[in-house]
Amino acid sequence: MAKVAMIVSNPCNPDPRVEKEAKSLISEGHEVTIHAFDRAENVDETQSNIAGVKIQRYRVGFTPTGAGSIFSGIKILIGLRKFRQKVLQFLVKNPPEIIHCHDADTIAIGIKLKEKQGTKLIFDMHDLAHTWARMDNPNSIIRKLISKKMEKNVVKHIRKCDLIVVSSGSISEKSNLGFREWIINHVPNQDVIVVENRPISISKIPPLPKKFTIGYAGIIREISMFENLFQTIENWPEEEKPRILIAGHGAADAKLDELINHSDLDIIRKHKFQSSEIDGIITEISVMFAVYPTTRGNILDGALPTKMFDAAKLGRPSIVNSGCLMSDIAEEENLGISIDQNDSSALMNALMELKQQPMNVELERDWTNEVKQLINAYSILENHS
Repeated sequence: MAKVAMIVSNPCNPDPRVEKEAKSLISEGHEVTIHAFDRAENVDETQSNIAGVKIQRYRVGFTPTGAGSIFSGIKILIGLRKFRQKVLQFLVKNPPEIIHCHDADTIAIGIKLKEKQGTKLIFDMHDLAHTWARMDNPNSIIRKLISKKMEKNVVKHIRKCDLIVVSSGSISEKSNLGFREWIINHVPNQDVIVVENRPISISKIPPLPKKFTIGYAGIIREISMFENLFQTIENWPEEEKPRILIAGHGAADAKLDELINHSDLDIIRKHKFQSSEIDGIITEISVMFAVYPTTRGNILDGALPTKMFDAAKLGRPSIVNSGCLMSDIAEEENLGISIDQNDSSALMNALMELKQQPMNVELERDWTNEVKQLINAYSILENHS
């Protein structure tokens, strides 16, 4: 069994996908340590152990999480560079047999370790990192150029990996493409496996709340999706207006709180929550809202927000973007309704339909099915050592 170093550029407090992968590998006999970046330096424990998973957190000075300006973007790049240097210094002295890098901003560590010591390198792509450079201003020429540069670097790095793990892939010849296809189109003949970030199923589905409630639980990155939702609900007849529940935190927190303060809608606002709290939050909603802006790309390129699966686990449908892999899965597995992000009437119609006739939603495939791909891939890597 292998000694594994997982690298992630967040504090892993929590990071459900990373933790689930680590726990699954430990159950197979591997030794796993997660090396995480405590950007805000506000996690109580710099070292912790969760069900046998060791988490080692690094601090290099406060580093922002969102590049709202060129100044904050530079601070992020400097912080990431310092984090990568500290992790690399540690791993050179304490070398793993496999280094498992989550997302593009950690892969440079794996490449250097592979070059120095021949360590097997896995790149786990949860999202298209280069699209994040365009988040705050998708039409900016400068941001487009930065995004293109980041994309070229990722492709160059991918060629040096022993295995690529992605969180999405097309489900049929006719479906929209996922991250697997993005990799194959950019780096032909690369080994790629799909491990969708699905939760573990439960046996008993909790009842729906008495008042019809639209919910969002996740990172608060882009304010426009909430502006669209609020505007749609404001057009409902007064006596029929649903409740809105928004849980999470992120770079757009201040803008969202300002939006809520200027609204007369029935809104419940929950801020930062732990992964252990997600089921309780979803139990309070009737339908999950997962309609994202598409100007920067990642949804149309195959991103699968986990909230659609988390909601399905608890019998809740989701409203998702149309014309993408997420909508294909929602329709194929009867997990929700897809709409055009700009069509407020379609959003209202979907919500009214779900209010009048709730969908019978059931998560058919869960994490137990998905992680088998990863466990098998690890066995193949070990056998080729």
